[in-house]
Amino acid sequence: MGEQAADAGCLHARNLRQKLIAFNIITIALMAADPVLVLQMRRLGDLILTFPLLEDIRARYPGQPILVAAEEHFYKGLEKLSPDVIYFPASRIQELAQGRYAAIINLGSGPEAAICAGKAHAPLKIGQINDGSLHIAGFWQIYRANLTLNNRHNTFHWADLNRLDLPNALPLPARASSPLPSAGKKRIGLVVGASVPSKRPDALFWGRLASRLTRDGFSPVFLGGKAEIEAGARAAAISGLDNSHFCGKLSLRELASLMQGLALCITPDTGPMHLASWMRCPTLNLSMGPVHANETGPALPGQWVLRYNASCVGCWKCARSRMFCKNNFTPQAVAQAAAAIINGEQVPAARGLDLLRTGRDSLGLAELAAVSANVSVRPLLENFWKHAFLAFADESHYPAARQQAGDLLDNQAALARNMRKNVGKMLSQTIKVAKGARFEENFWKNQPWHSRLFAGHCQLWLQNADSSRQALLEVLQRQEALQDLLSE
Repeated sequence: MGEQAADAGCLHARNLRQKLIAFNIITIALMAADPVLVLQMRRLGDLILTFPLLEDIRARYPGQPILVAAEEHFYKGLEKLSPDVIYFPASRIQELAQGRYAAIINLGSGPEAAICAGKAHAPLKIGQINDGSLHIAGFWQIYRANLTLNNRHNTFHWADLNRLDLPNALPLPARASSPLPSAGKKRIGLVVGASVPSKRPDALFWGRLASRLTRDGFSPVFLGGKAEIEAGARAAAISGLDNSHFCGKLSLRELASLMQGLALCITPDTGPMHLASWMRCPTLNLSMGPVHANETGPALPGQWVLRYNASCVGCWKCARSRMFCKNNFTPQAVAQAAAAIINGEQVPAARGLDLLRTGRDSLGLAELAAVSANVSVRPLLENFWKHAFLAFADESHYPAARQQAGDLLDNQAALARNMRKNVGKMLSQTIKVAKGARFEENFWKNQPWHSRLFAGHCQLWLQNADSSRQALLEVLQRQEALQDLLSE
């Protein structure tokens, strides 16, 4: 009886959604408590990474409608897979700007979304706002904006950054881990596409990988959208698996259903990867090209990431003559990793590749733990900066930041001293700004590699506030706090 009531309630909610969307935003505002508006007009993967935020909003604003402006060709296939919200096509954004809301969260970067967020009425606004002048509201949205071309030591996942500016966001709600692969399942999904060629292997790789998996007793299938039809067909021809080519043949709902029956989904960083993770399909992400697995890898705990172990991995844009990060992703190495994951065995080390596992830290934030990886200073720096920025946002995190600083000093004393010295130089430059000077346009680019993330934050924080006295004081306080953290 309880299940029937729950089903009836869910059906009522879905019917209500369909009725509400037929009205304009003014009508919706009159029918219910002020809704929450989320603007997410990016790609498929970005929309899926918004789902945890929507779940949080539902918990924070029970009984209030949640409106989401998104690209119609993306959300249409995801409506029944997403949290219960009311979707509006991006074309109706001017209409949405007329409404009154409990909160507005703009996760886009386009001018239309910023103007909408500026015009609409809400006591809480997060993201880019244009209310006569363009600015960013929210510590973590400013932090994210700074990551453009400057994300080398960032460890915060996009799905978390979407949520962290909500009041009392930490600790984040616990989320169930992805189930372990079942050795009884033999079907493996191969997602052959990604938005740009640099993020994906070619058809020859997928064909050879499928052949190797077939020899190992698995049943690979090629997955992708209409843009991947040619690549999927070529991979199927190379492997002799013409009946396993599903690219362009499945709707998003059909793809999601298929993923739930997979032993493993092997995929580059792309929208279907996020769909697989959301559907709790065991996933092996081949992280290559200008992507950062800490930011846009699988968001669910318990997934796997395979990436090249070069120091430049996780860049925003490749600055090298060729993409070394695609090296060593051989069909043999990937097939061996896949078989070991499915069979619950130790994954064999692959030359030049690191294997990582997604998880959650004590605050509920996404993290990547090394299963097998080369030793480097990078994890020390990443953990330090993660906790330093948490402390800048909330002073209660300073004890954890001090502990991470201690680890850095104990293991990389010379590096820590150089960082402290450089922060001192930044402090002097900021004082000059307070006296009327301006940061050079390339201020952050001219900083040493270990401090660019912080330098970019300082520069953008001031620019966002037109170098106001309050912003200057905040930057100076953070620079002084950083010097203190790095003191021996």
